[in-house]
Amino acid sequence: MIRYQNNSVSHYIKKILIIDDEFDLCAVLKKALGRDNYSVECAYSLSEADNKLKDHPQVVLLDNNMPDGTGLEYLQMHPVEFMGSMVIMITADANPALEKKARQEGVDVFIRKPFSVGRIREALRQSP
Repeated sequence: MIRYQNNSVSHYIKKILIIDDEFDLCAVLKKALGRDNYSVECAYSLSEADNKLKDHPQVVLLDNNMPDGTGLEYLQMHPVEFMGSMVIMITADANPALEKKARQEGVDVFIRKPFSVGRIREALRQSP
């Protein structure tokens, strides 16, 4: 976690990694969460996420429908890389079985698209 000082007030900035192939969504979230003093990086494919997970983000926003696989399969194949991270799965898939399986695999928060930035902020307030 990065410590940030502003006007004699200390804030803790969490590192967030967004793994989503929607460039516009990543840009909006990066800008909005950056204003909230989060350090945000984006990976637009699961293969790009491999290197960025090495930076040990505290929070990962993981899209399930990616061009090079599913977020759920990626999570299952890389459990060590996700250890210590809060995982928020974001998906357009409305299948209740997916949510159940995702939670069994360690997803902390499951959010269906479309969603508001406020829903992400709410989930981040729940994080340790």
